[in-house]
Amino acid sequence: MVPTPHGPVGAEHVDTEPDLAPLNAAELVWTAQQRALVEELCDGSLDAQAVGDLFDRVQATWRATEDRPDPEPLVNAFGVALGDLLVQRVPGLAWASHTDASGTRLVLTHPTGGLLLFPMGTVGEEWGSAPERWFVATVHRTAGTALATLAAGQPEAPAGTDTATA
Repeated sequence: MVPTPHGPVGAEHVDTEPDLAPLNAAELVWTAQQRALVEELCDGSLDAQAVGDLFDRVQATWRATEDRPDPEPLVNAFGVALGDLLVQRVPGLAWASHTDASGTRLVLTHPTGGLLLFPMGTVGEEWGSAPERWFVATVHRTAGTALATLAAGQPEAPAGTDTATA
């Protein structure tokens, strides 16, 4: 079981306006654990191709398993890897904690471009049905669209990156 840095959202946060904050200590530890897991499974290489190949193998194995385990730990690990690869490619993009009426999620934000990306949500929506090479294509497509969006000064979310769910 992989720990999560978030407990249930309760009465302590009742407004409906989203709240962005830097990652807290527990979130920093949790993301580091996810990175370490993926890095170990990729033999130390965290480039898009290595992580994408791992994604394809792990998803294929998961699909072929008769009694499939909960995919959340896999979604989280690959979501952090996706986010980290986007942070490498899009200057100014950074991890943050996003809290709204539906809970707290880790997201990627950009201070000047108004981008809000949900990498774990993106992986979660595709997990179990993503075609081969989906991960690598998503890294390249999302980074390219984010860069174009920032260059144009439009705070729209890149295509293929869900900003409504996590």
